[in-house]
Amino acid sequence: MKKLNKYILIGITSLIFICPFLIPITKAQEWTYDGVDTTNIPDFSVYPSEMYVFNASGAGVPPGFSIIVEIVHGNITDYTGSGNGTCVWGNTWLWNRTSGEKTLSIVDSLFAYWNDTLEYTSQNLPYLIPVENNGLVSLSILNNFSEFSFFTSLNFEHKQAYPNIYSIGFWNTSNNAILTTNYTDDGILSQWESYLIPILPNITLDSQPAQLSPVFSFTAEDDTLIVNSTDFKIETTITDADNNNDGVTDTDYLYRILNGSTWTSWAAPTSLLDWDLGSVAAGNYTITMEVKNMYGVTQEEITIEYIPPAVSTDGDGFVSGYPIFLVSMVAILGIIIITYRYRKKLKI
Repeated sequence: MKKLNKYILIGITSLIFICPFLIPITKAQEWTYDGVDTTNIPDFSVYPSEMYVFNASGAGVPPGFSIIVEIVHGNITDYTGSGNGTCVWGNTWLWNRTSGEKTLSIVDSLFAYWNDTLEYTSQNLPYLIPVENNGLVSLSILNNFSEFSFFTSLNFEHKQAYPNIYSIGFWNTSNNAILTTNYTDDGILSQWESYLIPILPNITLDSQPAQLSPVFSFTAEDDTLIVNSTDFKIETTITDADNNNDGVTDTDYLYRILNGSTWTSWAAPTSLLDWDLGSVAAGNYTITMEVKNMYGVTQEEITIEYIPPAVSTDGDGFVSGYPIFLVSMVAILGIIIITYRYRKKLKI
């Protein structure tokens, strides 16, 4: 019996140590920059790596400087201590517009926290607005956003939400202080105007991410749509763009081509791509290509005319590819036959 109890105790102890390894552990979701595969941070319409540039003056901002807000990452966390919410984190830079030098001012601060029940909060100026599950701004969100403590702490005398233009306005008639924000229907900041000196610097939105899918074109090599071989090169041109507004031309793209009824695998594009129509007759053939970046996929198509090379002759009128000796022998044989028949006819 003692041995049995010993074995049972060992078994229970083993289960205690083993069970934690059998229970799946869910890792906290993190949204970071991942090239073409970067996704937007849920509950917001922003993507890691994006930048918003603001012109600023007064209240501690040196003359000739701009403020750059950089979206770095997002996650789900209990920032308030009251419940999990979607958080957007980022850096704030001071940009000397004359020298071009950028100085990191605030690192990894909370730009936005959103929970449907606990609603909105931020450690910074509230540049980012949440959106509904359908990805659009709503009146309830505009009203909730306007109740954020940053706005109420400024003691504005008037406040109004304008859902038809996705805008919020605050103003005072006593000292002309104003703050107006406008957004696209999917929550991208499109305008920010604030005149709040001496409390805060005057701030105006200068630029924001375009968030556009790629613009590209393609054709056969040498800018032609007519080929004499089924095996040729495709020349692709992607229009230069800076869709995340980070000051660098986009380079993260992938492409694929429709091959019959199936697509090729996604691959990094090059200026010239090898393509083969296969065993086809002369005629017109449509080629469909897609190029994607982190904002979406663009599809374009062209029609290539395939004209097989014609059988040519050389400069002496002989068919190319046949030896002159063989052609001559055939001609002499023909003359002999004709002469023989003519002499035979004369004898008759």
